Amino acid sequence: MNLGVIGYLKSKNIGDYVQTLSVINLINQDYTILERESLDNYKGKKTKTIINGWFMENPLNFPPSKHIDPIFISFHINPSIEKEFLNLKTIDYLKQYEPIGCRDKHTQSILKRYNIETYFSSCVTLTLKKQDFMDSSYKEKRILIIGAFDRLKPSIRFRQGGKKALISCIKWPYKFFNYQFKKYIFRKWLNNQNYYTEFFNQTVEEKISSHSDGIEKAKSMLKKIANSEIVITSRIHSALPAVAMEKKVIFIDEGLEHINHKSRLSGLTSFFKSIKLKEIRMLNLDSIRVEMKHKNYSKEIKEKIITFLNT
Repeated sequence: MNLGVIGYLKSKNIGDYVQTLSVINLINQDYTILERESLDNYKGKKTKTIINGWFMENPLNFPPSKHIDPIFISFHINPSIEKEFLNLKTIDYLKQYEPIGCRDKHTQSILKRYNIETYFSSCVTLTLKKQDFMDSSYKEKRILIIGAFDRLKPSIRFRQGGKKALISCIKWPYKFFNYQFKKYIFRKWLNNQNYYTEFFNQTVEEKISSHSDGIEKAKSMLKKIANSEIVITSRIHSALPAVAMEKKVIFIDEGLEHINHKSRLSGLTSFFKSIKLKEIRMLNLDSIRVEMKHKNYSKEIKEKIITFLNT
């Protein structure tokens, strides 16, 4: 049996390959990584493929080719491409493979509007196991900070040009001051904690050059998470693997007001502690509980994928 797993070579986000690696660890079989943005052009042997993750940059490159036999689980539709993506051809295709396992409740609500059967699967990264990534570097009193301020860092939208570029130029000084001030609050609070701290970036400067490179970067990040006690982040695919590994997770819920961000979070925030930065000064790390609400979802994901592979 040929088995396919989704990858995305143009990504600068290690989180894309954390999702890929999560599937690989579940299937425990030989596999081929298929490029997310060109599934429609796949011409190899008939391949059972777990289709999960963020869809997509090129909505007209969907649905996948007839050589792909899919299961949709932990599937997310980017709201900005909804109308273009959900054309009659794609709607008909998805109906053939319903129910569609949705990573978030926003995707679920979108598909329901088109009378496509769905269920909330949550994310496949919730199936990760800490024992696969822990080593002798583990520290009980280590806080790992991954992109806690990524969503607040201001930028000017020169590429968009016109009115949007002008507005972003006008707003930039305030956003920069807000960004620096909140970083100061966070650093001050962090310095008062009796913990060793380490910083890590979920994003990289250069696009991931190969699937193997993406997998290695994902492994490196997951080792950092596994060998820490607490994870503070604004990145979903740092928070959810940490939840899966039974870590204390603090999710910084700021700079995520846009629908593209809010949609990705819908249904997932119950798995971790979510706060605004102004609340952090009152936060007692010892009072944070390790959440276990994901267990039923991770079990269901495993069962559905195993069933799919065995039929």
